[in-house]
Order: sequence, then C-alpha cells, then structure tokens
Amino acid sequence: MRPRASWLSATLLAVAAPSISPAGMVFRDVTRDTGIRYTNVCGASADTDKGWIVEYMGAGAAWLDYDGDGHLDLYLLNGSALDRKQGQGEPNRLYRGDGRGGFKDVTQASGTGHRGWAYGVAVGDIDNDGDPDMYVTNFGDNVLYRNRGDGSFEDVTVKSGTGHGSWGTSAAFFDMDGDSDLDLYVGNYVDFVQAEVPRRGSPRAKPPHCAFRGLQVVCGPRGLKPAQDVLFRNNGDGTFSDVTRKAGVWLERSRYTLGVVTFDFDNDGDQDVFAANDSVLNSLWRNRGDGTFEEAGLTTLSALDAAGNPQSCMGANVGDYNRDGFLDLVVTNFSHDLNTVYKNVEGKFFIDESAVVGMSATAMELSWGTAFYDFDHDTDLDLFIANGHVYPEVDAVEIGSRYRQSNHLFASENGKFRDVSAQSGESLALKRSWRGAAFADYDEDGDVDILATALGAPVQLLRNDSSRPGHWLKLRLVGTSSNRDAVGTRVTVTLGDTQQIGERTGGGSYLCASDPDLHFGLGPATKADLVQIRWPSGKTTELRNVPADQRLTVTEK
Repeated sequence: MRPRASWLSATLLAVAAPSISPAGMVFRDVTRDTGIRYTNVCGASADTDKGWIVEYMGAGAAWLDYDGDGHLDLYLLNGSALDRKQGQGEPNRLYRGDGRGGFKDVTQASGTGHRGWAYGVAVGDIDNDGDPDMYVTNFGDNVLYRNRGDGSFEDVTVKSGTGHGSWGTSAAFFDMDGDSDLDLYVGNYVDFVQAEVPRRGSPRAKPPHCAFRGLQVVCGPRGLKPAQDVLFRNNGDGTFSDVTRKAGVWLERSRYTLGVVTFDFDNDGDQDVFAANDSVLNSLWRNRGDGTFEEAGLTTLSALDAAGNPQSCMGANVGDYNRDGFLDLVVTNFSHDLNTVYKNVEGKFFIDESAVVGMSATAMELSWGTAFYDFDHDTDLDLFIANGHVYPEVDAVEIGSRYRQSNHLFASENGKFRDVSAQSGESLALKRSWRGAAFADYDEDGDVDILATALGAPVQLLRNDSSRPGHWLKLRLVGTSSNRDAVGTRVTVTLGDTQQIGERTGGGSYLCASDPDLHFGLGPATKADLVQIRWPSGKTTELRNVPADQRLTVTEK
C-alpha cells in the first residue's frame, strides 16, 4: 500500500558526516555493488558493423517509486537489432530499490519487460491515483503502462490510444490545459524505413547526408524524412486524444526531435514545451493558457545559436543557473560545436551565453543527457553532461574527437561553469559512447546521484560522495486540485536576501526521467527562511523556518 501523505509531513534522513575532499565534487562508480545487471543492445553488437542511424542512438532510464514504499526504483530501457523480428528485442528491466543502494530485478513480477526497440521513457501519474505510470517510446509502437498499485503494471496502450508507431525519442507528461490531468508530448525523430535508406558504406550512401568530415558514416538525419511530434490530451477516463493539429503544435515541415522538456519559461503559470531538434531549428511552444500553443523558437532566439545557425541538438534541460527568477536552458549538441546555455531574459527571449559561461570545454565532445543540480550544496547549480560520438570512424583520423568519450562535470562559480571533471573522481574518466543521464538521490543521503547509459555497454551508477560545504532540502510535492504529480509547480526558497527557484518540470535530459523530488542546496544555512509554493491550480503554500537536511512531503491544500 502507498502511504497517504498528510498536508505536511517531514522525513528526517540520517546522514553520515562526509569525508572532506579537496576536489569538492566527487562521484564513484558503484554499479557492481548494487545488483544491477544490464548491458545495452542497440543494433549490431560490434559498433563498426552498424549500418543505419537507428543503431547509434542508445536508450534511456527512469527513476520512480513504483510501489510506494518511499524508495526510488530504476527502470532501464533496452533495444533490438534490425535482423530480429518484431517483439524479439532485449527486455526492458525494472529494479526495485531498497533505499540503501541495493536493487532487485522485479521485471517479470511487474510485467514491464516489453521487448520492442526502446529509446525513451516518461513517468507520470496519468489517473491521479497516487501511483506512477510509464510511457515508453520505441522504434515502432510505443507502450503505456498503467500502475495497478499492487507492484504490477498493465499495458493499456491500445485502450488509451497512445500507441503511435514511429521512431519515438524523448517524451514528457505535463498538464497542457490546467484540467489537473497529465497530458503527453512525444518527440519523434525520423520516419525510418530500412529498405529506403542506404547502408553505411554502400554505393548509394553518398555525401552530403552519408558523410562527416570526409568520412563515410551512417546516413541521416538530414536527407531522411523527419517524423512529426505528437501531443496527446488526457481525456480523464483512461483514454487520450491526438490534439497535435488542434493544439497548434503540428508542423508542415516536421523536425528531428531528440530532447523534450516542459517548463514555464515566461512565468505566466502554465507549462511551455521545448524540443531540442537535430540539424534544424529547435521548437519552443508557448502555452497560450487555453489548451493551444504558438511557436516561439525564433522570436525568443532559442531556435538557433548566437550566430543564427541551427545546431545538431540532442538533449535539453532547465534551471535558474544565474538566480534571476527565470528558468534557463541547456541544450547538448554534436561535436565541433559548443553545448548551448541559453540565459532567459525576463521570460521574453533567450541569449546564447555558451562561450561566456564556459561551454568552450565541450567543443570537441558530442553530448546527450544533461541537467543542472546543486551537487555540492553550495546554493549554486552545477552542470552534468553525458558525451559519446555516433561515428566509430572518427577514431581513424585526427579531428579532435573520439568515439568513446568521458563525461563532463561543471562546477558553478559566480554565474559561470568550471570544468572539474578531472578532479571529481576516476569514475568520471571512464570512456564509453554515453547517451542518457537520469538524476536521483537513490541512496537517500541527501545529495543527487547520476545514472548514465551508454551505447552497447552497461549503465554506470555514480554515487555522489562529494564533500558538502552546506546543507540541503528536498521537496516531494503532491497535488490535489492540481495534477497529483504537481508538474508545473514553482517553488521559491529564500535564504536571507537570496532566492532560489525550482520547478517540477516534465521530461528533460535525453530519453530519461529523473527523481520527481525537488532538490535545493542551502549552503551554510541550517534552515530555509521561507519556502513558497505556487501550484498549477493557482493556490499557494508558504512554509517558514524550514529545518535543513530533510525531505518534506507537501500536499496542496
């Protein structure tokens, strides 16, 4: 049974005093000790035998408390190969967490071992019953799992009308129209038909769409037909309606979507949608507040980089890195380009600050999953970026980039980011072709840990063993008038004369779903002077003198 929350309940977490490290932020690979046994399959087993773009994009992961025991569980997606029949992919895996760092495979009992070709996952309580449900995007028909509340899931794809067979990537649950039900935005990449796409290295595979810096590589995405994103409205009765055209997010010339995040960029109280697109304009859908959207990518300057060029974008996430009260964007990109940090200017437009804030360090990497978090509790948002190339051929030439890459960790310093990857533990130096990144306090010690997925390789669970100069606060939000997941809720934490904001967003990173709790670093403060919560319904909650180093469950009243 899921414990029912009172209006305000606090769970104080016992935390051992951390050892002091001169490096500040330190992460250690603890995967072998957890019970997680998983290796990604995405196309041919040998990287050099892969011949099509579908074989290089990897798979994501999700953190969720599926059984309501208060501990985070882990869902890992897996793929298939082009020579396998439909339904013969590697099964997805659900691992039950014990809250102490251990995991047990409960895939069979939970009924979540779908054997399609999975890429992305979104988590959301679609029926407001207190149990998280899951939507899995595939190369082929997607799958919607409804949580029965007894430790098992029911495949309700057909009944719900959300199957939509294409090539799904990132997806996000959010309340588009303020009716307290979670709707669903599904990013799609390419309308891929193997027989119509030349194999890498074949006579039909010709430049410019099958070449990179003089190398023969897999074809696409340019030159291939982009797939249309889909917006599903939750009807409140277990079914969804495709409202892509009606809501105004249909594109006559669709785009290659890889990353999706929903957030309130203009602080008007509703959720907007940002789609990170590969090789073409990004999409920013401004919510009009009536269930329809208008495209604002070009007018807000988030569709292009500072030079006015489209980038090859992979993942996206948000956070108020400069603490001005508006959520900023980070977008990860292809190699030989900077990852992009867009500063939000009063909810009106974005400025590409990438070179100014320190993203030059990412120029040679090809980047995917990402997020802003205060990993060391000093009140500033740090930044993690997962890296890995799609072309094994780059190893044969000297162009400044390699197929297997290490990941990036940036520490925030005075509104800029300093690359501290080399000083943050040898685990961060591990080179793979990384893809997804999902973030959570899986061991319940108060800091944020990282789960990274890699192409054709095991996952890596990075435990945060940072020396902590300060305190922390976590919030688990429960909506009543609003959607139960409280997606769209804005939280402001005041410490003296400074403020931090956090938002319960939809989606984010690349193909992944992270811990639903909001996490704040408090620095030396032993309490938050004021916590203000603005729910999607318009209701507000204020909490004063909130003690640090605890997880609060706050229910909308």
